[in-house]
Amino acid sequence: MLPGRSKRYAVADGEIPRLVLTKLWQLALIALLVLILLATIFPHKALVDTLYQQQDIDPLTLSYIQNLYRAETSNVDIALLLARSQGKTRNIQSLEPMLVQATTHGTTRQREEAYSILFESYIRELSLLIVEKEKVRLTRSLSTLLQNASKEELPVQTLHAFAVKSFELGMNQTGMDFLEKLNILDPLQELEALGNQSLAAAQYEGAASYYLLARDRAPSLEEARRLFQKGIEAYMAASLFQLAMQAAVQHLGDLETDLPTLRFMSHAATAAGDPVRAAHFARKLVFTSHEGDD
Repeated sequence: MLPGRSKRYAVADGEIPRLVLTKLWQLALIALLVLILLATIFPHKALVDTLYQQQDIDPLTLSYIQNLYRAETSNVDIALLLARSQGKTRNIQSLEPMLVQATTHGTTRQREEAYSILFESYIRELSLLIVEKEKVRLTRSLSTLLQNASKEELPVQTLHAFAVKSFELGMNQTGMDFLEKLNILDPLQELEALGNQSLAAAQYEGAASYYLLARDRAPSLEEARRLFQKGIEAYMAASLFQLAMQAAVQHLGDLETDLPTLRFMSHAATAAGDPVRAAHFARKLVFTSHEGDD
């Protein structure tokens, strides 16, 4: 027999009814109120701006940024924030879809950062890749990036880096476009300076390209001769004899009747082991000398 107190809780089926604390719609309302409160205290844009100012991103914050991006992939600032945080660990295939759109549809600040992050990522990936086919693809993408960036007003340091890489890729006009944006008083002096830097770093082919690019824009015969000879000598210093001879023919221009240049090329062709070309320049030297005597 049950005690008197227990009888009050006993029912026909033997179960004790549970007290309902809240209903589902009430839980949903509470959750909505909490979200509104958080949005009020921490506005979305202000939160992103705050994260943007942080130099070091801890793992917990990075996880939060990743969730933000998954929820709003079209938000350029969040994409840039995630790319900046993971730029050195994310491969270029995942960065491209995140940032390429920002280079054309973002604000000035967003475009600048997108170009910078993508540029550094392309350079890093190209230095690590072994598969030639993928290198060709990335080089093509980098070239497109540089061409598009040449239409932008970018920070000085970025313009200089983009100019150097453009020249390295043989995109001479794009490189000159970047140099013009730097408002350099003497572009020829800058090109020669780049050549000197490349030569000091034993990058002979790059140095020769800079010197000969400057030679083609030299205002006087004396400057053209001096830069022409520096360009050919840079190739010769690296024993790139065939390239030296090809470049000489390509950039000779108005120096083809210049006696010091013809004399220089006759000696250079002999040193390059090209007796046919050496004889060619020797004959031109003789005929030009006689024409001068007449």
